[in-house]
Amino acid sequence: MKRIAAIAMAAALLSGCADRQMPRQPVLDGLLAFEDPAMCRLGAETARFLQAMVVIDPQAVVDPDQHLRPGRIDASPSLAAHFGRIEMTRHDGWTAFSVGVSGTMLGLPLYAIHQTFPEGGDPGDIAFEYAVPARAAFPVLRKHGFPVEINRDVSLGPPEGYEVFVSLQDSPDSPDRSLLTCGYR
Repeated sequence: MKRIAAIAMAAALLSGCADRQMPRQPVLDGLLAFEDPAMCRLGAETARFLQAMVVIDPQAVVDPDQHLRPGRIDASPSLAAHFGRIEMTRHDGWTAFSVGVSGTMLGLPLYAIHQTFPEGGDPGDIAFEYAVPARAAFPVLRKHGFPVEINRDVSLGPPEGYEVFVSLQDSPDSPDRSLLTCGYR
């Protein structure tokens, strides 16, 4: 009898814990979406969000890279709370911007968003870093229309003189994360 009471008590405690699950990460698909995944073409909201992340000051003519600086998170207050601070890093020949994210995109947990800008004004790359390895992201991205292959750039065509590509790889920072990159070369 004591054993049945103990089992019942444990079940009651566990059921109370089930009601207090961790809050779900917000779904960011309304803010972060692609108009045409097969061509890595961003949706209008996503393009606005990414443009707001980086301030481009054409008046800064002293140094071609000095015209870039961190911008702002262009999202509703409820969604903006799920983005970290925009970080900027200057490298020899290019500038990188990153922001940490707590939410999902296409059903995958998003870890960060990265943008790179080469010197001279050529188009840069955009990467969505997921908190899952490439092998887990692959079937989801394919289902949503991205023509990705793991560890291989896939050419999407040469609009405006640049070749557009998409790639999927494990993050160089952690094999438990992956990068979906849309870029030009």
